[in-house]
Amino acid sequence: MQTVILSLQLEDPEIFEYSGIWPKDNFTPASKLTSALAAQLLTPIKFEYTNGVVGKVFAPAGISTTVLNIFRGILNVFQLNIKKTQNVYELQEPGLQGVCKTHYVIGEDAKAERIFLTKTKDMNHYPGKDSSASSFQAKYLSSTVHPVATIIIRAVRADHKVQGYQIAAYIDKTTSRLQVIAASLAEDNHWRICADGVMLSPHKLMAKFAWGLQCKQYSTEIAAETGLVGKEPAARLKLAWDKLPRKMISYAKKWYKYVSFLARQSGMALAKAKNVHKEIRMILAVAAETRLNVVLKTPKVPFDCLFFLNTHRKSALHFVAQIEYVLSN
Repeated sequence: MQTVILSLQLEDPEIFEYSGIWPKDNFTPASKLTSALAAQLLTPIKFEYTNGVVGKVFAPAGISTTVLNIFRGILNVFQLNIKKTQNVYELQEPGLQGVCKTHYVIGEDAKAERIFLTKTKDMNHYPGKDSSASSFQAKYLSSTVHPVATIIIRAVRADHKVQGYQIAAYIDKTTSRLQVIAASLAEDNHWRICADGVMLSPHKLMAKFAWGLQCKQYSTEIAAETGLVGKEPAARLKLAWDKLPRKMISYAKKWYKYVSFLARQSGMALAKAKNVHKEIRMILAVAAETRLNVVLKTPKVPFDCLFFLNTHRKSALHFVAQIEYVLSN
């Protein structure tokens, strides 16, 4: 592998800003900011490039951190890890800001002899990023807002001890966050159920469910996200957990074996992969008008594998036909 030194220089750079509701509103020119940074943006920088990997960046002393980060963002486009055997995949990709989880979707145009590549970085898995936990930083919304609804189910025993449950719902409009807490009314019972949801953007939702003593025994987190791969819609779903009851794990193992069996019988392509422990991921990407690319990643229970539907492979034609029938009817 040979390292080369390349130069990057922008021509007629213009900065735009976004204010409104995505994706209905449009970007507007940030004329003042463009004017203030024009001299720095027009200054060329140099960088190392080795086999699709961007190395060190060399910039003059007068370049500010803000402008240098703009250049770094542009250079990330040149960071490519192309796999010849898969069209949809994700990997831990080193970049100028560190190692980041990156999703690749590759489309082929055989007649034009070219490929279309879409690369998406998962900003929730960047070094120094507090992942999705920052969305649930505050333990209870009851300390900042009043409940919008409260349901109390109560019974008084003959010994005057109170039994029952209280369910309270809280909404924080400033953070687009909803929280529902179910707690026992008995003084000596600290068992609770906590459901916490937040809208991070019009295209991304996240929810956390915890239960047990003070909602600390068991917890699971769900994230759902929609977007575009090129011009086609795509979706991603993630389910992660810290600790689950034994019975739930037992049922999950049975479900896992059943899904694995169905995957093999339906002709889906299976491959071993190093997936994240205690996490399930599903990626759906539209490949054509009636075709889907589907990737299901599961943890190592009982073994680690990747469920991959490739519409170009003969082994998946039977499963593709089923999807085409559902979409066309």
